[in-house]
Amino acid sequence: MSASTLSRFQGTLLGVLVGDCLGGPFEGSKYVSKAHLNKYFAKMLDPSVRLPFKTYTDDTAMTKSVALSLIQCRRVDPMDMAKRFVSEYNADPKRGYGATVGDVFQNLHLTAFEDPFGPASRQFGGMGSYGNGAAMRISPVPLFTHSTSDESDDLSTLLAAVETCSKVTHSNPLGIRGAILHAIAVRAALRHKAGEKMDTTAFTNGLIDIMAQVEGADSGKAHMTHSKLDKDPETSYVKKLEIVRSFLALNEPPHREEIEEVLGTAVSAHRSVPTALYCFLAAQKPIPEIETDNVFQRALMLSFHLGGDTDTIGSMAGALAGAQFGLDGIPSGLLKHCEATKQAVQWGEDLFNLAETSSSASSKGTQRSS
Repeated sequence: MSASTLSRFQGTLLGVLVGDCLGGPFEGSKYVSKAHLNKYFAKMLDPSVRLPFKTYTDDTAMTKSVALSLIQCRRVDPMDMAKRFVSEYNADPKRGYGATVGDVFQNLHLTAFEDPFGPASRQFGGMGSYGNGAAMRISPVPLFTHSTSDESDDLSTLLAAVETCSKVTHSNPLGIRGAILHAIAVRAALRHKAGEKMDTTAFTNGLIDIMAQVEGADSGKAHMTHSKLDKDPETSYVKKLEIVRSFLALNEPPHREEIEEVLGTAVSAHRSVPTALYCFLAAQKPIPEIETDNVFQRALMLSFHLGGDTDTIGSMAGALAGAQFGLDGIPSGLLKHCEATKQAVQWGEDLFNLAETSSSASSKGTQRSS
């Protein structure tokens, strides 16, 4: 794999971090004006201005645990991930974790991690959580499963890995599918040809094709717990992606209130993951009243403008833009304001080295069998 691929691995995880850190101050806002965001980013990019250091939240903390588990175990190990989640939480619980995931961590610890999926599966009367917590931390997984040799095998491996990783905290199909959507979007952004203008319609259509298969397959799985919400057409990720596609086709972008109403800015996966994707894709071209030519920055600014769960939506949009453009696409002036930037870059490098080793071994195996 090339040096540009390394940069895109690193950009993915740095995008998670920067979107999280910079979006944190706006979390819970009804919306943030574009004028305010223009000033906010101008100050951060001004080397003469000193601003308060911005710490990361649970989005990055859990992404870190997933990345380090994959790096150390060299496989998706749900028990190891569960232990890392609990250890990270206990070391610093004031990172903005939701109350319900804290209950999962407590029960994992009390049961000595004997069943890493058990506590999550028993939440909400056995329905499990459909929050965006599985999606927000999933970006290391498509990096870990990335292959340059067999795209179809890469996808099947990715889908299985995402489900396993998600079920440690989120057993509801909506939570798992949200993680799948974000993971396959990262995968697609990573595979987008460097320097080539993105066809956002084709990009979205590719995701629709995969999610249609996922939703169709889930409907027949006996082990999946289905609720009335899951059967609601408005929770279908395929339907959400079709809305994203229709928004992107408009001559003028939709109003903030319409995006919030139709796609959402909430902590539920189906009301945030498609929104992050839309912000990333809408940022591929100039956005009225957002004063920057940088796609990564535009994606974050639109994410924050919408309000709501800004750190998570910004983090997911940042991961996608980082996967597309790599380190060079992230304004360096933003990094000095964020915690743990060097660590995020290192996680990306370590995952790249693992993926490169795996691809090399797979290639040699193919040569021997031919």
